[in-house]
Amino acid sequence: MPFEFIQLTPVASDIEQLGTKEKFWFHYVDKEANPWLFKYSRAETGEHWSEKCAAEICHLLGIPHAEYEIAQTNGRFGVITPSMISGEFRMVMGNEVLHSSSTDYPEPFQQEGKPVRVREHTVPRVIACLDRHTILPPKSSYDLKGLNAADVFCGYLMLDALISNQDRHHENWAIMLDNETGEQFLCPTYDHAASLGREMLDSERDERLNTKDQNRQIPCFVRKARSELFKTKTDKKPLSTVEAFRQAVEGRDAAQRHWIAKLQSLTEEAITQVFKDVPDECISESARRFATLMVMENRKRLIENDYS
Repeated sequence: MPFEFIQLTPVASDIEQLGTKEKFWFHYVDKEANPWLFKYSRAETGEHWSEKCAAEICHLLGIPHAEYEIAQTNGRFGVITPSMISGEFRMVMGNEVLHSSSTDYPEPFQQEGKPVRVREHTVPRVIACLDRHTILPPKSSYDLKGLNAADVFCGYLMLDALISNQDRHHENWAIMLDNETGEQFLCPTYDHAASLGREMLDSERDERLNTKDQNRQIPCFVRKARSELFKTKTDKKPLSTVEAFRQAVEGRDAAQRHWIAKLQSLTEEAITQVFKDVPDECISESARRFATLMVMENRKRLIENDYS
């Protein structure tokens, strides 16, 4: 069945505008008390369908994730997501976590509303931080038996490689802190809209889908996807998304076996269905086909250990 496409008419008094950002909190009248967030999709992008499809792929792989639904308000596309924070919990972003545990990690800082890329945001540092016994895996209905928080984060990096998500910066992962008990849990993964070639114009998609130039085809295109994680703090460029996953699972046999097994069980039919279920008014046929083939190519690379 097609994904639900919600036409949202929020009550003005319920809207809490978040400064100049293109999103706002609102409350459903007949649903739970927790607020929901509406995130506008920028013009000429597919941020709404890419976010939704990424969440559905998370579900198929058993990766704890934020829930998203495609929505529209005031004639503009976006997604809605329920707040993951309730009760005495608060979210502590990755940069705060790393700064508190590493003497040389820069203090949390933003420039013009955008996270600052820092070379200290390395795979070994993040994995070592999440390996601490004080940080637990996310609370989830998915099978995470035998995995610690760092192992689950490896699943997040596999997702990034699969969908070519290039936005795993140090504010796009977090821990949940229970202020009453002091317990800490890795937060479910969130914010995956910078993926699946969603920013590409259909004219370029069509050209890449039909060209005989191998340098323009999808296998070459997906190899350009870069993470926001570095191998070492002296590196000038961040790792590719696939290299980041490889670095994370190196020497972590349980995590590698778990996530690759999940990936092997993800069939091409299931991948195709995810994109078929996006309502026609929300995605073009070129975008649907291109994103499907991207995921299939990345799945093949990961299973075959093709880290080029």
